[in-house]
This record gives sequence, structure tokens and C-alpha cells, in this order.
Amino acid sequence: MRVTKLVSQKRTPSRVNMYIDGDFHCGISLDTVAKYSLYEGCEIEEEKLKNIAYNEIRSRFLTRTVEYIARSLRTEYQVKRYIRELSLKKKGKWFNDISKEEISKITGYVIQKLNKYGYIDDEKYAIAFIQSRIKNRPRGKSVLIGELLSKGVARELAEEKVNELVEDEISLLKKTYAKKFKESKITKEDRKKIEFLLRKGFSWDLIEQYIEDESRE
Repeated sequence: MRVTKLVSQKRTPSRVNMYIDGDFHCGISLDTVAKYSLYEGCEIEEEKLKNIAYNEIRSRFLTRTVEYIARSLRTEYQVKRYIRELSLKKKGKWFNDISKEEISKITGYVIQKLNKYGYIDDEKYAIAFIQSRIKNRPRGKSVLIGELLSKGVARELAEEKVNELVEDEISLLKKTYAKKFKESKITKEDRKKIEFLLRKGFSWDLIEQYIEDESRE
């Protein structure tokens, strides 16, 4: 096989499209061109070509994933889901075909790299998520735990951090109630208000305590 053309990409000048025997094969970085001493007309073995293409794809997945988590903290589960979705989106653009096994290996490689540099930390994510909820969108413990589970945080970790950061749940309930109903009072007959608090993750025992405290004031 022969490299018949290396054409700079218009949108990304640091990358080129590589053609093998007249057909487009894949996009590669200029670093890869230099590393493998590639030039138009050079002969290339099939195994070497496979390694180049695989390493390029793996590198692109890593770059895109770093850009994805740079915008906001992500859990390992969210990163894995992003890589899976990206592989479907880029089929036919970054590569013509790739097996589930290869995607799994690429995912493992990306996760390993991100963990190495501390870019993925489910505990840090859980803490930041809970603190943000408490400040901006207060919720009861059960809803906070449920939300963290939906993000891929392990139950044990979710429960530990929620219990650690939400020490005074009654104060959180009061904050939630005041944000919605201002200074309006609540009684046991206020079904809509009670249902609202239940949906926010507060237990009936806690709501009852709040109602009794209000009635004594």
C-alpha cells in the first residue's frame, strides 16, 4: 500500500486527511505525520496503518472528552456515556467502522488517562452537586440521593455525602418552602403545599415537624 495524498484540513490546519492508494483512509495530526515519517508516495504496511488509525482515533476521543469535562464536572458514568454517543456520531467521519470491543478499549484508555490526572472524581462531583442544590435548588435527602444515582454516583458515596453535607434537613425544608410560598403559613390541611414538599424529597415526619413548629410560633 502507498500513501497517495496528504491534504490539510480546512477547519483544522493541524490535521491532514490521509489517502491510501487513492482512497480516503483517515484524518491524522501533523505530529503523527512526523512520528511515522509519512509523505506522499511512501509505502506503508497494513499493520502500521492500522496502528496509526487506531491511535489517532483514540487521541481524538481523549481530546473531545477533555473538552467535554472542561465545561463542567462529570461522573465516570457520564463520561462513558459521552464516549459511546460520540462514537455513534462520528462514525463515517472519524472512521468508517469500529467494533464495540475497540470502543470499549478506547473508553478504558480515556478513563484511565482522566483518572490519572484527576479530571474524573465522583466524590468531588457529588460534593459540588449537593452544595449547588442546597444553594440554588434545595431538595430533601432522598431526592438528592436519587439525583446523584441518576448521574452514576455509587449509592454508598451518594448517601455518605448527602448525610455529611445536609446535617440540618429541617432548615433545608424551611428554605425550600420559603422559596416557593414566601411567608405563607402551612397547616396539615394544605394538601398542595405538603405534596410539593414531598416531591422535593422531604419525609412526612419532617413536614409534620415543620407544621407543628409553625403552629407554635
